[in-house]
Amino acid sequence: MALTTNDAAKIEQNVVTDIKPTSDPSLERARRISPDAAILFDKSIVARPLMVPEVCSIHIKNTEYQYRWVNRGSQSGRYYMQRRAQGFTNATLADIDVLGGDVVGTNGEVTAGDLILMKIRRDIYDGAMKYNMQKAAQLTAARGMYMEGASGDVMSDSVAKRVSVANEPYARSGLAQPFIPDNPDALVQDSISAGRAEVTRKQQAEMRASHQAKG
Repeated sequence: MALTTNDAAKIEQNVVTDIKPTSDPSLERARRISPDAAILFDKSIVARPLMVPEVCSIHIKNTEYQYRWVNRGSQSGRYYMQRRAQGFTNATLADIDVLGGDVVGTNGEVTAGDLILMKIRRDIYDGAMKYNMQKAAQLTAARGMYMEGASGDVMSDSVAKRVSVANEPYARSGLAQPFIPDNPDALVQDSISAGRAEVTRKQQAEMRASHQAKG
């Protein structure tokens, strides 16, 4: 049930921000709040969670590289070798400061259990990011196509497949098939030159004006 103005006033009168002991008996009633409420309204207490130490807690010193934890033993070492082929190399203690957890730096490597910390030159990583951005922009502009199994992770091992909406599950036998224009840019230009685009804008403006007048 929502609080009324009177309810809110009563609560405000029974809450004090200064919870230190006092000899003023007039404040006795105001101090009869639960210990939890006293903590909540004590402005000297800073709210912060109890932190659990991270398994791999490090501080990056060498910011010329991008870093990634890789499971060296997964798939019989296949993922680790893939990262090396992409341009990753093993990070060392010269690149980081160990803050805690299970991180160990030995033999020119930084490990945490089955994980090994690897690094890659920032220009290579940025190049991969830009490639993904451009590819996403191309797919966004493509009509009637989508990427099945695509991942947003730049280092993902999944392989996306380009699929047309003219295939299952979007297109089904006996039902209306999706319309995919051969030259969508020509359709847009044709609508502009024929004046249909301007008519549509005018109709939208009229509908907005009508809606605002009713509101």
